[in-house]
Amino acid sequence: MKGCYQRLIGIGCVWAASLLRTAGAAEPVWNIRDIPIERVSVVAHRGAGFLASENTLEALELAWGMGCIPEVDVRTTKDGHVMMFHDKDFSRILPNAPDAVRKRRLEDLTYEEAKQLDIGAFREPQFAGQRIVSLAEIVRALERDSRRSVYLDVKNVDFAVMAKVTEGVHDQVVLATGVEADLARWKAVAPRSDTFLWIGTWGDTNDAKVEKRFAALRESDFAHIDRLQVHCHFDTNTGAMVPSDDFIRRAGVELRRHGIEFQTMPWNVPERPDAYVRLLDLGSAGFGTDRPDVAMQTIREYYRQGRADWNVRDHIPLGKVVVQAHRGAGDLAPEGSLEAFELGWKLGCIPEADLRQTKDGVIVSFHDASFARILPDAPEELKRKGVEDLTFEEARQLDVGGFRDSKFKGQRMISLAEMVQRLKAHPHRALYIDIKRVDFRRLAAETIEVHRQLILASTKHDELKLWRQLAPRSRTLHWMGGPRNWTSPSTDPTADPQARLAQRLEALRAVRFAGIDQLQIHVNTSPEGVFFPSEAFLRETGRELREHGILFQTLPWGQNDLRVFHRLLDLGCASFATDFPDAAIEAIRQYYGRPRD
Repeated sequence: MKGCYQRLIGIGCVWAASLLRTAGAAEPVWNIRDIPIERVSVVAHRGAGFLASENTLEALELAWGMGCIPEVDVRTTKDGHVMMFHDKDFSRILPNAPDAVRKRRLEDLTYEEAKQLDIGAFREPQFAGQRIVSLAEIVRALERDSRRSVYLDVKNVDFAVMAKVTEGVHDQVVLATGVEADLARWKAVAPRSDTFLWIGTWGDTNDAKVEKRFAALRESDFAHIDRLQVHCHFDTNTGAMVPSDDFIRRAGVELRRHGIEFQTMPWNVPERPDAYVRLLDLGSAGFGTDRPDVAMQTIREYYRQGRADWNVRDHIPLGKVVVQAHRGAGDLAPEGSLEAFELGWKLGCIPEADLRQTKDGVIVSFHDASFARILPDAPEELKRKGVEDLTFEEARQLDVGGFRDSKFKGQRMISLAEMVQRLKAHPHRALYIDIKRVDFRRLAAETIEVHRQLILASTKHDELKLWRQLAPRSRTLHWMGGPRNWTSPSTDPTADPQARLAQRLEALRAVRFAGIDQLQIHVNTSPEGVFFPSEAFLRETGRELREHGILFQTLPWGQNDLRVFHRLLDLGCASFATDFPDAAIEAIRQYYGRPRD
């Protein structure tokens, strides 16, 4: 990281020296690089207020185009229209207007009167003609792209009115406020919308006030908060920061424990990359800023400058290593059954469900295209059929456990609705859903309450991108299969599976791995213990994926040998999918406990 600091700072002031001392401290276990870079929240204050006229449609479009989330301030006109405007009056925005006009508030004007005002010219002549934007116009801009979102910082609005105007895009709207009481009020009228609490520290000289604020939040168990931002002020002469480095580090740890996204805002130095780097090292998971361009560039550089000595044990806590229980619980229970899912969760894994639709449109867990393997003794006509040929009630009559062992006899196919119920009852559980043949829009609608707990798995990048549009809070896994039996690499690139994998990765590289949270590669092992793809290929793939914050998962086909898992961990494979989740968990436990070289 020292080289990263030298490139980003390049200055010889006292503050830089203080910052370098901070960099010498041990890096926290959690780091923002655990998040896919495209998931990092950069909130463009007042739209993209420093780069364009604040709180204008132009500012919003600029922020979205940069990959940021605009934050806008909303007030209500005299005739009840919610509009985007920050100040209490027009003094700053209309400096040349008569005093009577400058002292008026947006609340004193009708919608039509407000629309006549030029709110861009005060900044620069090139912005002349910009108009106040209504919340309805913002909603229409959100509807054009479901990947967009916006923070609405409430100044003077009726929450019920705001909820009604944004009704179709609640998943894309984040309520922003500095008042805790607003959070519960908004959740009551828009439960699917996120909430964001910002905590100002202007004028503070130490941590006393912000510590007191956190103590009050702690008493309520941080109720109704999805995201929290602390404003940070810097002394550019001494390098001191308020709140202190220690407070920011502790706040990040505490908020992550509650599942709350922790953001910081370098309030008085938004143009300085070193401020962002300092906050990233302390555990900030995103930023609010007047200079989203600087923040975005700094974050990209920060990801590229990951630790050269990265390894799984020093980076990922033992309890956070993700093990995907293939088809529920692999070989430990009948695949895709409720019993398999419960066993997978009990083991500490994330079970995988393969999804298909019945003849009458019910989404169920079932892997195969036909019943031949699962119902070996059934009539040939039934064995040739698949889930899509039966109604849900007909499918529920089938015994999907007996083929494995008599003790599993009588187990039935599980519907998506039943899976959702289990996830809702246990909010800390997660589930991989591998798409076989399902209507994505129906899937998104039926799982909307548990999107955060789902990881959609697919071999098709287009499917992942579509899912991210329909369910942006859900995660994705791009899995790349290969031959399950060992084959030597060929000199013909069209016949060499490793070369084909490299081509697929090149295609993803061209789009910066957009829409991907996790990537899985199937690993085969020869009788002599040689990996395919090669160790060099796996090591380099892991390194590249870490530059994008993408979790690198491998599926070692047919392997329950602990030594195979250990070798993959040494290569930087940070997660496993497996038919032997018990063996994988034991291997990981032993790996973390063994002496270091």
